[in-house]
Amino acid sequence: MSTPPYRILTDDEYERVYRAAADAAGPHRQNLGRYTLAEIVSATLTAAGVFEPAPTPEPDTCSALYLPTDPEEFDAHTLGVWQQCGEEPDHGDTDHNSGDMGWDDGMPGAFPARTTEQEA
Repeated sequence: MSTPPYRILTDDEYERVYRAAADAAGPHRQNLGRYTLAEIVSATLTAAGVFEPAPTPEPDTCSALYLPTDPEEFDAHTLGVWQQCGEEPDHGDTDHNSGDMGWDDGMPGAFPARTTEQEA
């Protein structure tokens, strides 16, 4: 199974897409709410192989991130949802686990942890 090509938006691009969707919702925007509108934007982008920007990793845990991008492997609730490793920072391993899923640094969609020195 091969991972389809994908693209990760910049923060600015995502904000423009979100604002365009909010404008398109017109009078229904209030009924949708910000969270629901963001979910609609995310699901729509994900269907086209375009994903939200990476979140800032939570402090005091490994900063490795993983983006599930293969629609053949992940369901609609997991596809495109960023995962962060829940291990200790600098745990010295290329295997990571968010509590929901595990991955290694060599997998498509994996963003290896930054070392403490790189973050300083």
